[in-house]
Amino acid sequence: MRNAMGVIAIMLWCSTSTARTVGAAGAVDSTKAITRTAGKRPILAAPKVSGYIQIHYRQAFATGVDSLVDNNDFRVQRVRIGVHGEISPKVGYDIEIDPRAPEITGVLRDAYVTLRHVPRHEVRIGQQKTQFGYENRESSTDLFAVNRAELSDAISRGQTLRDIGVGLIGNVKLGKGLRLEDAITVVNGAGMNVQADDTPRKNIWGRLGLRYRNDAREMVARLGASGGSGDFIDPGDDPFDSADDFRVVFARTGADFELDCRPFFFSAEYASAKDENKLTAEIDEPRGFYVNLVGKIANRFGPIVRYDEFDDVFKRWTLGAYVGLPSEPLRTMVNYEIRKAKDGVRSDDKLYLWMQVRF
Repeated sequence: MRNAMGVIAIMLWCSTSTARTVGAAGAVDSTKAITRTAGKRPILAAPKVSGYIQIHYRQAFATGVDSLVDNNDFRVQRVRIGVHGEISPKVGYDIEIDPRAPEITGVLRDAYVTLRHVPRHEVRIGQQKTQFGYENRESSTDLFAVNRAELSDAISRGQTLRDIGVGLIGNVKLGKGLRLEDAITVVNGAGMNVQADDTPRKNIWGRLGLRYRNDAREMVARLGASGGSGDFIDPGDDPFDSADDFRVVFARTGADFELDCRPFFFSAEYASAKDENKLTAEIDEPRGFYVNLVGKIANRFGPIVRYDEFDDVFKRWTLGAYVGLPSEPLRTMVNYEIRKAKDGVRSDDKLYLWMQVRF
């Protein structure tokens, strides 16, 4: 905890300094990150401090087959404080913490150095998100649902969404509004903030896609294919007893599509897995998908409809509405989740009243 408080103190000190400019898409303008004086070495500009707070109220309804119902509650869903800066035009850094994490191992989120020596690409060295699909790579601040789809949590990541390793993320222009998007991460596979690799293999995650942009029609379309391969240690029934731990070798594949235009935003994703228990030789092959449609009324208000399904054991409709676009400092959402378990058996529906502030 002492280390976490030290990081927070540094961030608060940085917040009193002059912030650098940030582009419309959130990318730091590196041309203004360094100030120069004649005949002298570049002077480092102040880091950019940013973050967000997400709070919701959840109410559960007794629509399931049993008599158990979750208590209604208020929750601070997420808090993030981040520092982004450059020490030269080609070398930068990102640090993000979660001060509300219930355990010290969850406080540090992003912690990587960025190298921009490859044209239109950046190399990330350190703890970062693994590159797979669409929804997991997006910040929760930019999504139109309170909870991520089930496949995103279950098979579109490793032990955790973030891991420690090396990533290459960028794009190549193809002309006529087209560009090739490429992203790959090679990580330990032991999970976020685990400082030693506990298996003999490294985990590889990657996505290759096409993006088409038409400014005249105010349209952006993306199509991508993703893959993952590696291994991890499953803690078994008792996470505190290493005797029942076993190693899992996995392979993951996925596809995603996004269309963002003036009247609506649409996204869809599919992912499948093959997990082999090396202790028992058992093989599990789960799969899942979601489709998501968001309407745009007056460009900052609209309805939300999403359906996601995972391996025929989880089905959910999410209905609702939002006020405020992802780029705005204040957003609100209403989500009503209609949940079904295997064979169509109902579980408890849930209502979320959600608010987000970005700074």
